[in-house]
Formats: sequence, structure tokens, C-alpha cells
Amino acid sequence: MWPPWATRSATRVETGRRLPARYDVPVGPQHLHPDFIILHPQRELFVLEVKDWRLDTIQSVTRDEFAIATPNGIKQVKNPLRQARDYALAICSLLEKDAALVQPDGRCYQGKLLCPYAYDVVLPFFTRRMFDSEPALAEVIDPHLVICRDEMTENYGPGYFQERLWSLATHSLSQRQRKGLGLSSLRRRMRST
Repeated sequence: MWPPWATRSATRVETGRRLPARYDVPVGPQHLHPDFIILHPQRELFVLEVKDWRLDTIQSVTRDEFAIATPNGIKQVKNPLRQARDYALAICSLLEKDAALVQPDGRCYQGKLLCPYAYDVVLPFFTRRMFDSEPALAEVIDPHLVICRDEMTENYGPGYFQERLWSLATHSLSQRQRKGLGLSSLRRRMRST
């Protein structure tokens, strides 16, 4: 059973124009488990890492690790932005094994994934104000790569959440690239792991 914050996050991802979102899907030979993978046929591949932490859960932060309070004491965990990035890179590596999903020979990014990718951290127990009030967090997680609780409410509307995702995009696909990017190929490759 998924905790309520995950259900709310999943609902928010699938609100509005239906995005092919999957959560807790094992990826690759190491069976990595990104929280959400979104494959948008005209945008890109998105990886969302959701953390159910509260402000007092986080004891210290570095670019590589967070020390979090658990019922069993302090635990060192990977920085969630790095975790999301590592998942995104692993997914790209997996998808690049399919010749139909990579840039053709003679192109600048030959052999690399046709579609761009992005990654983000979702903090369902933080408001934007709470996140911004902790400068140490902004030093290790770029604030524009974080979606907070108040940015997932009905007050913002489904279009806002999608715009937040689109704002993560570092590249956009041309019409020609969109035609060449078969969502069915992406889904097939993701299922074959």
C-alpha cells in the first residue's frame, strides 16, 4: 500500500492531460526503483524522486549525502537530486541499447538517447517557503528542481504542475525528432528489463 503522499503525487502527475506515468518500476539489471518515470511523447523523459521527509527529519546536508533522523537513529542517504539524476542516467543507458531510440550516425549526439531527460525532487511535506527558508538545502539542491507541497494542490491547477515539469526541460524536441521518437519503443524497452 502506498502512503498518502505518494498517492497524492501520483494523482497530481496524472492530472490534466494524461501523462504516461509509472511509479516504483524496477529498472535495469540492478532493479533500481525511481519513484516516478514519466515518458511524454512530445517532451522528454522525466524522473521524479519523492521524499516524505519533514524539515526536522533532515539533520545535515552535503552535495552527496543527507543525514536524516529515522526511528533507528541517524542514517546517511544519497542526496535525492543525485539519486534522481543517477536513476535518469541509468534509464537513458538502458534505452540507448535500442537503435530506434538513439541519435543516428553522423549526428552531434550520435548514439545518445533521442529524447532529452530531466529529473526533479518532490517534497510533499515542504512548502516552498519552508524550502526557501533553509539556505543549506538550496546549496545542495537547485530550488528550481524541487516541487513542494503547495505547488501540487488544486489551487495551482493541473496546468501549473505540467508547466513545472516542462520548465525542467533542458532541450526541446523538433517536430522531426518527435516523429522519430516512438513512445511504443520506449515502453517496450522499459518493459524488457
